[in-house]
Amino acid sequence: MYSPVLIYCPLPTERHHYVFNLIFKDILGIDYNYSNDLSSSHINYSNQNSSQINITPHGLLEESTIRSSILNEVNFERWKDTSIFFKTNTDNIPFDIFSATFFLVTRYEEYLNFKPDNHNRFPATESVLYKNGLLETPIVNQWVKLLKSELQAFYNLSFPIQKFRFRSTIDIDQAWKFKNKGFVRNALGMFRDLVNLNIPELVERYQVLSGKQSDPYYNFEWQNSIHDRYNVDVTYFILLGNYGKFDKNISINNGHFIRLIKYLFSNPRNKIGIHPSYASNDDKSVLKNEYASLCEIVNNDLEISRQHFLIHSMPNTYQNLISLGINEDHTMGYSTHMGFRAGIASSFFWFDLENNKPTNLKLVPFCVMDITPMFYRKESPDQAIVSINKIIESVSDVGGLFVSLWHNDSLSETDRWVGWRKVYANTIKKLNDVNSGKSNSYE
Repeated sequence: MYSPVLIYCPLPTERHHYVFNLIFKDILGIDYNYSNDLSSSHINYSNQNSSQINITPHGLLEESTIRSSILNEVNFERWKDTSIFFKTNTDNIPFDIFSATFFLVTRYEEYLNFKPDNHNRFPATESVLYKNGLLETPIVNQWVKLLKSELQAFYNLSFPIQKFRFRSTIDIDQAWKFKNKGFVRNALGMFRDLVNLNIPELVERYQVLSGKQSDPYYNFEWQNSIHDRYNVDVTYFILLGNYGKFDKNISINNGHFIRLIKYLFSNPRNKIGIHPSYASNDDKSVLKNEYASLCEIVNNDLEISRQHFLIHSMPNTYQNLISLGINEDHTMGYSTHMGFRAGIASSFFWFDLENNKPTNLKLVPFCVMDITPMFYRKESPDQAIVSINKIIESVSDVGGLFVSLWHNDSLSETDRWVGWRKVYANTIKKLNDVNSGKSNSYE
């Protein structure tokens, strides 16, 4: 039905294959072929001149190593309604869209020297997108949309419609706020409340433990009501790490916790994934044990993951996940900032720059996290709704994938999260409305 795009590219490398697969097959949903005949090609990706759509190679895709000097070549300029880098002198597409896309989605800059944050993560403020005010722009999708327009104008090629899609993901760092944590943890909690004169917390703890009030973090029935109302599929990432400074979930041996996991897994609307603990980042055997425990509970080999605290380092984190049998990871995003860490509102396969080869690990980037508007942007719930809707509309405009990240405790209507359930509910409603046909695709 759809003719393949013909590309003149004299000496294609693994990097060429990777980025062409991403742009044409994965995003545009159309095939491509290499052509040895420049005159019959649709795209001339070489240093020769032709009457085709000319894209002059920057050179990045011909390389096979990682070099720090490339950052000096990432200089943004405006073009049409977007921004570009790796600029060339060609008319139709005046930059190397393929190399620029490769640079962003491989997270090339995360292999280079940078100043890490307190958790040794790559900070949003270190990224070229943040420094150029483009972090909230699905820039790769914008480029692909413009490339598609040029191909349609020049050759009258037909393409599938790019449909807006969305996914809701929820991390379970603590399934209960007070219940099922054992005598010692609750006793220490009460003592801390007394020392800090945190009387409301002390009263709430008593009410929950005495059975007079439900545990606020255990709000899965409310979640189900929202998901059922809008027919939303959800992915849950469950933390199973041993108790520690940054790992505070219920013991994996707790029967109530095991039943919760099985309950979530039994819902055909849900997917379940591992949420590797903070401690697992320093010990691969810990990661292996946590993964094995979760697979044993659900009696299934699970294949999806998201790092707790978004702890993530190139390339070790992804290499460890692949060795476990994980084939889909949802860590690509920032807690401190909304937007597109890899510049893209589409899932994509990880390219291992260290070994200069593509992998079968699919990365699903999220663009909105609950903590970002509440804590880092200091927004009210009503302000957060406006900010999130703006991101949704930017993804809808390019027919991309919108993924949100929430936690069950952020839906608890307690402490700092009072008033935030409506933000989640509004987000799901907005996504459903857009997905139902309101500005949800481009031709």
